[in-house]
Amino acid sequence: MDYTLKEVDEKLKQFVDKVESDYFPLPILLSHFETAALKFIGEKLRILEKTQEVVDDIRPLIIPGNLPITEDPNDTLRYVAGVPMNYLRLVSYDILYVDGTRCRRADLMKQAEYKNALINPTKQPTKYYPIILQENNLFQIDSGTDVPKTMVIKYCKKPTFAKTSQKTQRIINLPDDAIENIILSTVTSLFKSTADPRFQSNYLIEDAYRKFTK
Repeated sequence: MDYTLKEVDEKLKQFVDKVESDYFPLPILLSHFETAALKFIGEKLRILEKTQEVVDDIRPLIIPGNLPITEDPNDTLRYVAGVPMNYLRLVSYDILYVDGTRCRRADLMKQAEYKNALINPTKQPTKYYPIILQENNLFQIDSGTDVPKTMVIKYCKKPTFAKTSQKTQRIINLPDDAIENIILSTVTSLFKSTADPRFQSNYLIEDAYRKFTK
């Protein structure tokens, strides 16, 4: 199976007993599928964060990046790097300096943590222990008085979904096993949206799905 949008659409409708029905139009099915896919990717990223090993299910989405760092026009003691356009979530990061050295550890903080760190004398940013804040489409890098040059990252990019007009395109750029798992989650979501009692038992859904795909 190529897992094109058309094939997945037909498969989902067969499994939820809505063949030849407009009860679940394609945009609705695709919306449920996309939500299930993002949840699936988030769960795999949490595993990656704990084990530091990329799981095969989302391997196509994990890519490297080298982000040029420039001076922040609003703060001459701080620097910024642009977040990639296809960025979903950061996996790992490192800061390289103009003299060829790199940081020993960089702390990626949220806004509240960043503000607290700036007033904490034991948390002041330095060359080897810079502070990074992500805001919207920018990484803000504070490394004290030293000048950073490049932010080396590994990140999870956004998945590519087929649009409703692209019925012959693969529904998402993930391996077959990942798509099967996402379809199962989508079925549960569809059952839940219609108050179908089957959504209460993942075991029954998985068992029925195995029989359906034989």
